[in-house]
Amino acid sequence: MQEYSALPLSELKVKQRATVLELKTKDEAVMRHLMAMGIREGCTIFLESKFPAYVVQVGRSRAAFDRQTADCIWVTPVC
Repeated sequence: MQEYSALPLSELKVKQRATVLELKTKDEAVMRHLMAMGIREGCTIFLESKFPAYVVQVGRSRAAFDRQTADCIWVTPVC
């Protein structure tokens, strides 16, 4: 069984599912924005695309953001 280590969402492969481990930002506005989209520690996300924006599926919703924001979201890929 392959074990994955933590990586920023920006390094995850498209069409891959991952568990959010940590939101690494000190910017309260970014933190509130991510949490409002349902992105928080422990949730599972699915990376749909990286260009022109990062688009993830979170539950039944979709969220889109830029690379800088994707770099703040640290995940572990799910097999």
